[in-house]
Amino acid sequence: MIFTFPIRDEYGVKKFPIVVTLIIFVNCLIYFLFGFSPHYEEIVSNFGFIPEKFSFKNIITSMFLHGGISHLFFNMWYLWLLGDNIEDRWGKFQFFIFYLLSGIFASLLYYELIPAKYRNIPVIGASGAIAGVLGAYAILFPKSRITFKYFIWLIYIKFGEFEIYASVWLFFWFLLQAINTFLVSIYKVQSQVAYASHFGGFLFGLIIGLGTKLYREVKYRENVKLGENMLLRLLEAEKKEIVYDSEKNLEIEKLKEKIKSLIYEDRYFATQIYKNGLAKYPELCLPEKYQYEIAESLYRQGDFKNALIAYKNFILNYPLSKLADNALLSFGKICLDLGEYEKAKMAFLQIILFYPFSDVYEESKFYLEKKLPDLLRKNL
Repeated sequence: MIFTFPIRDEYGVKKFPIVVTLIIFVNCLIYFLFGFSPHYEEIVSNFGFIPEKFSFKNIITSMFLHGGISHLFFNMWYLWLLGDNIEDRWGKFQFFIFYLLSGIFASLLYYELIPAKYRNIPVIGASGAIAGVLGAYAILFPKSRITFKYFIWLIYIKFGEFEIYASVWLFFWFLLQAINTFLVSIYKVQSQVAYASHFGGFLFGLIIGLGTKLYREVKYRENVKLGENMLLRLLEAEKKEIVYDSEKNLEIEKLKEKIKSLIYEDRYFATQIYKNGLAKYPELCLPEKYQYEIAESLYRQGDFKNALIAYKNFILNYPLSKLADNALLSFGKICLDLGEYEKAKMAFLQIILFYPFSDVYEESKFYLEKKLPDLLRKNL
């Protein structure tokens, strides 16, 4: 016997998941009020979703009924584990509407795919809506590492933990639902699990997650372009024509290769080489991920002067990078530490105005509206 169970995901949340908590509370309350009643089967018949007696009202009510403690527990745990991140990213109202629509879409697809002989059986549970949450999570947080507990009981007993990317785990989960949906639809297998509902909910979550991600990408590029002049002003930079100097370019390329070859072996030595390079070539900028890591290393070493230059070169060369907003935030924090309050203000304002979908948006607002004014008052 092999048993695995997800216990945590990598990403924390900035705000307590109120909607997720309320959904869990309502589901648990309904089950413990009615689930042990001798009339529960009648309640399920009246409020569960029966494809043969199609009702939108019952689609909604069926999402808050469960077939047992384990059914309730697993559904609510998955909602708590992954739903908090979606609520944190989209906001309370948007998440609640998405949750309900996921459940509705899941039931509609189930209605279309379920074989005729199962159409008079009530379907209950939040699984379809939660499958939508899983689908959106797979798109929005594909590289989030999910930690699983495992238990193996074969010839020997063994237990422990392992990590897997959310996208990998959820891909195989979705594949399993799709296969079982197909097999049930052609009468090859019988199951008490509404696989078609899981399949439909996950598909809906994928579509909505992909749509919001594409929208964010478009807005991100538009906003970065709008903020270009302000960005150049903040970094005290100008657009310059590129002048080709083969000897200089060759020397810079050799310098870059040396830093790249050392950065994962001796990070400190790599940063020293970069600093020496800056003295001769102030515009020195490595490929995207290396430049960001060098800037971060200089920041951690407390070398604020060179860290500022490294972040500046990163932002100027990679304004559309997914790390540009993080680099701006670090740039602003360093300016705060150095007492350059006007620059700090512009950096945080840049994020708020032109990176409204950024993960560091709230932190930037805190620094701009709380931290910076406090420091200014103290220095009056």
